Amino acid sequence: MMLQLFAEGEGGGAAGDPAGDGSGAGAGSGTGNEPLSFDDFLSLEGNQAEFDRRVQKAIQTAVANAQKKWQTLTDTRVSEAEKLAQMTSEEKEKYRADKAEKELADLKRQIALGDMAKTARKMLSDEKISVPDEIIANLVSDDAEKTKATVEAFSAAFKDAVQIAVKEALRGNPPKAGTGGSTLTKAQIMAVKNRAERQRLINENMELFKE
Repeated sequence: MMLQLFAEGEGGGAAGDPAGDGSGAGAGSGTGNEPLSFDDFLSLEGNQAEFDRRVQKAIQTAVANAQKKWQTLTDTRVSEAEKLAQMTSEEKEKYRADKAEKELADLKRQIALGDMAKTARKMLSDEKISVPDEIIANLVSDDAEKTKATVEAFSAAFKDAVQIAVKEALRGNPPKAGTGGSTLTKAQIMAVKNRAERQRLINENMELFKE
């Protein structure tokens, strides 16, 4: 079979020796009737180089075709029809199954994130904290335990920030004599953790708590 690689362009010697007197056919075998082995054939002048050239060309062609196929399948700009055109029947079946599995996983994840967002908002609402949807989206994941821990950490940090803001307001903006005005809001006062301090602020700002 390997000798067929050289069928083209190798018939000149045989045509010049139609009588088959052994001068050509016997070179390499010594009998004239015994066929050449592949090793003997390669040992003839020029055959090894030609064989190597053809093998190398076949390898390069196979590699180039594989690279082209891989580039087509991985290029996001290529349409799905073009990708499928490069696939075998088995590859098409696997591609479609993988795609359906991924779409189902994405859908489940979106549903889980939606449920986690509702849970996170309720947790914050219970702590009297209201934040935009953008913040909620950054707090949740499809892992319930991780979401719970993240929301609790955010809630604690939020309360600390309010507490610091209240103290800064009390220290940096004291009421001016004779104005009777207050720089605090009802929400800021109610966010003060210390009961005595909170009650003092309520007493000093009763106008904020009048119905």
